Amino acid sequence: MAPNNTCNEDQLSDFSRKLKAVGHPVRLKLLCLIAHEEDPCVSDLWQCLQQPQPVVSQHLSILKENGIVDSEVQKTRRVYSIKDPFIKQMIKDMLAVIENNKAGN
Repeated sequence: MAPNNTCNEDQLSDFSRKLKAVGHPVRLKLLCLIAHEEDPCVSDLWQCLQQPQPVVSQHLSILKENGIVDSEVQKTRRVYSIKDPFIKQMIKDMLAVIENNKAGN
């Protein structure tokens, strides 16, 4: 069987790194909240997750280091958004599945 050029090692490595970063349940919840809320700041996120602020900040840092989220200062708040288009679409699709499952129950 000939090697498949669509599965480029560098690209797969990049996707693998991103998926590993979002694979933790707290980080996945963070991404869902960021995608769902308008201009969520860290205090909004840790209150929604009922996790200590340092825990949430550590997970946000991992997402930021991997180029998945970005933050900007708006007045006195640092707000977060999903920067990576692949992860953004994945979270959007995941939220759609969750909504469809709710509607089916």
